[in-house]
Amino acid sequence: MARQKTRKQIHFTEYDGGPEGVRVPPGFSEDGVVGSVTGGERSPGAARAVGRIVLGDGLLAMRALPDASFDAIYLDPPFRTGKAQTADRAQFPDQWSSMDAYLNWLFPFVEEAQRLLTPTGWFWLHLDWHSVHYAKVLTDGIFGARHFRNEIVWHYTGRRTPADRRFNQKHDTLLLYARSEKSRLSPLAEAWSREDYLHMKRQQLQHDPDGREWIWGHAGRGRSRAYKIYIDEQVSRGRAVDSVWDIPIINTSAEERTGYPTQKPVALLERVCRTSVPPGGLIGDFMAGSGTTGVAACRTGRRFYLVDRLPEAVRIAEERMADAGCPVRAEENP
Repeated sequence: MARQKTRKQIHFTEYDGGPEGVRVPPGFSEDGVVGSVTGGERSPGAARAVGRIVLGDGLLAMRALPDASFDAIYLDPPFRTGKAQTADRAQFPDQWSSMDAYLNWLFPFVEEAQRLLTPTGWFWLHLDWHSVHYAKVLTDGIFGARHFRNEIVWHYTGRRTPADRRFNQKHDTLLLYARSEKSRLSPLAEAWSREDYLHMKRQQLQHDPDGREWIWGHAGRGRSRAYKIYIDEQVSRGRAVDSVWDIPIINTSAEERTGYPTQKPVALLERVCRTSVPPGGLIGDFMAGSGTTGVAACRTGRRFYLVDRLPEAVRIAEERMADAGCPVRAEENP
């Protein structure tokens, strides 16, 4: 790619990635906060959940939707691995003639995502080491580098082998962009134990007359014993989630495994939904694959709009929504 300074100077070839004439149904009915679904069982209010699954081209679907339609958009495109991605129930190509060709293809998706977000919205771009650094420069040019918020590292476990040329690759990257300065995340916390907290603080444990445990809090500037921090409150509050997410990858015997290539764990997308989409809000995924974004949205009480070009991907997504007790409307390009 030639060197660019501004978005207007970036030139990309016309996108030709799918069939013409896709029609996407307008809007969603406004019927209150979506009910939460957990463990495949429908909770009160879940019948009001609004979700749509569209079989068609993601970019054309995006272009047919009105401005400022979504609270968050999550894109999990092919990573430019140079090989076809295959699994038991589906496959898709991931081969590109060059980095330029890949970025030419990706650019209009990111551009449309910016248009579709509300002023308080969030954009997530999920990639790995193959292309993420180039894609960040591209996305900076569209959203503005000042709106880049985080490089989320999804660190996952798995088999590690001795290697003398490079370390084992055990993480993906989620680039997080705010649509504007008005965008705000909902803080996340993860559970931790009393022992974990005390190990981190490394201070002498104190006790109130009633036996309640605490340690000293420090205010700085020489005030080393400024206030009490009660251990039970800290454990109950949980530990604030940072930019490294330790979430296991889907193993071969996992119950949620669908047989779709590069399927992401529901726990990962639940974090995306909880922190960047308000309850009852709308998240879009225009490269939806097996529908993990929809499952996570349904479980957390959010609405979703999924699009994928592969019929098998849509079938799997519909099956998962049914198993989760999440009513959806399925659409197909005419």
